[in-house]
Amino acid sequence: MSQPFLLYFSPMFKQNLQSIGSVINEFLKENSLEKKIDLSSLHTNWKTIAGEMVANHTTRMFIKDSTLFLQVDSSALKNELHFLKDQLIQNINHFLEKELVKQLVLL
Repeated sequence: MSQPFLLYFSPMFKQNLQSIGSVINEFLKENSLEKKIDLSSLHTNWKTIAGEMVANHTTRMFIKDSTLFLQVDSSALKNELHFLKDQLIQNINHFLEKELVKQLVLL
């Protein structure tokens, strides 16, 4: 009868264990990929975050230094979004579960 294979991890090793998620997040931060992934997620989910009408009229979107620059093809919508900036910022950050955007500039 063979004995079961047992692994023994020293206490030092156990202290250095990290979850896969935390290792991936650390890798993304170290390689400046985190913001690119956040922006990709923002683009992918823009209709859900901002609504169909805003998404359909958005022509350009990028983030620089926690500021979202947003261009829409309708001056009426741009005017309306001016009054809804704080709500839109809150929707974005809530959806992404982090404070990615602090300011919104309409182009």
